Amino acid sequence: MKEKEANEDSKSKIEILKGMKRYESLKEKIKSSFLNFGKVKWVDTTKLDPDGQVFNFIDLFTGPGGLSLGFKQANYNPIYGIELDHDASETYKRNFPNAEHKEGDIRKIDVSEIKESLDDKEIHVLCAGFPCPGFSIAGERKSDDERNYLYEEIVRIAKNLQPHYIMLENVPGVLTIDDGKFFKRIQEDFREINYPLSVNILEAADYETPQVRSRAIFIGNRLGRKNPFPKPILDEEEYIPIENAINDLEDEPRNPEINHEWTNHSEETKERISEVEPGESLYDSYKDAYKRQRKGLPSMAVKENHGGTHIHHDLNRVISAREMARLQGFPDSFKFHGRMKRVMWQVGNAVPVPLARNIALAIRTELKEIHD
Repeated sequence: MKEKEANEDSKSKIEILKGMKRYESLKEKIKSSFLNFGKVKWVDTTKLDPDGQVFNFIDLFTGPGGLSLGFKQANYNPIYGIELDHDASETYKRNFPNAEHKEGDIRKIDVSEIKESLDDKEIHVLCAGFPCPGFSIAGERKSDDERNYLYEEIVRIAKNLQPHYIMLENVPGVLTIDDGKFFKRIQEDFREINYPLSVNILEAADYETPQVRSRAIFIGNRLGRKNPFPKPILDEEEYIPIENAINDLEDEPRNPEINHEWTNHSEETKERISEVEPGESLYDSYKDAYKRQRKGLPSMAVKENHGGTHIHHDLNRVISAREMARLQGFPDSFKFHGRMKRVMWQVGNAVPVPLARNIALAIRTELKEIHD
């Protein structure tokens, strides 16, 4: 490992970080685009106090609840959620027991059913981390994947429920697939129901997440106000390194009670893993799995990859489901339902909690002005 660390030290941390970020040019292009010109308000969330009025939100496509937890930490009340996956639904219900939750296909849920559950509660924000299989560079990027069009269900529900704000999350690839035509269609559909959208690519590591993970964040409102986004909190030199988040779990034995489980490796596999250098993969043909994490830097974007999660920065094993959760900003008190691989799938598809919290705080500034 000393030789591997020496190789890493030959590059500056900043140089490595820039190599880990795939969307910097697109990020700057979108930020300065006509779409955002004069329509975006950048908010310093470090100066905000979340105390005071509690605002309501609903979460469509909840997953296990990364978005919801971030909003809850910013003093919002989760009042309704929808999720198709059974294990993710059970996780959500376990951790947000006071929210109405519907397990099922959003396409089959009537808005009248949602309204009845809400019992006339005011909806301040509608959140949705809608599915992204056709947009991700990790997939085949199929513009005709039927799951891409589930955003239309958000349009349908928002049109009927009339939340003050809409906040959507997806991979940055949603902005470029099909030469940007799909992105344009999303804009037009929301503009048609009086929610003109602004979009920016936000880097989770900028918001105290110990992981490099870029997300496309859409924010819109029906009130004619600027759309608020959180200013970055950390510079690259200040990013939280992986060891700060998970080193205390190194000597902890497997513990299903806290989701601290990882893939069993044969002795031969362990030996092969020991030869994998930081940033490199165990496989030549499947380079996006079994990559060794780098000590001193934030984690690479965590994902499940059918059990092929990233390799620990020090140990000769993949990281555990709980370590993945730590890197996504979930506290240890947040317990996930299901078998290990199903938990890893949930965590890998979740929205980083600190990123969601800062987005929620930025929107909160506008909601407070409206309700004061």
